Amino acid sequence: MPHPLGVLIALLFLTVLGLTLFWMLRLPGAMTQEVARAVFSVQASRRIIVPILDLFYTERAVELACRMGKQQNAEIVLAYIVEVPRLVTLNSPLPPEIESRGQQALKHAQSIVERHGLKSIVTILRAREASDRIAYAVRAYNGDIVVLGVQASESHLPSIFTRTAEALMRRPPCEVLIDSVPA
Repeated sequence: MPHPLGVLIALLFLTVLGLTLFWMLRLPGAMTQEVARAVFSVQASRRIIVPILDLFYTERAVELACRMGKQQNAEIVLAYIVEVPRLVTLNSPLPPEIESRGQQALKHAQSIVERHGLKSIVTILRAREASDRIAYAVRAYNGDIVVLGVQASESHLPSIFTRTAEALMRRPPCEVLIDSVPA
């Protein structure tokens, strides 16, 4: 006659084995159409536009864009935006410090992209309003998404990127992702 403890252990073993097989072989629920559309939309991002300034939160935007584009091997367009005052023509020479600061910021952003093994395009764009030039970059480079880093300011004076974020939200040239870093 089998020992009762042996029977109990055997039943416990069979129960655990049955539950494990049930867990392993059950099919996940069907994906809704909305979820499938969202997944496809993110996977379709082949070219990501990142406006650059030489500030911490734009580095975060580059990092975020690289992580978003890593799976689909996206190309990252790094665009250093220079807002030119209305008193100066758009094609007038830039002061050397602005040119060098732009090149340095782009070089740093490009090193972040290279660390992720992605391709990048770098450009310096002049504009009266940064949002107009970002929309131009989206059209010129066939951008799928814009990743814009902004930092909330405790003072109520809007920076170039908070004004740009507001303008892009009013008239988005494509999908816009805003990474807002707390002050």
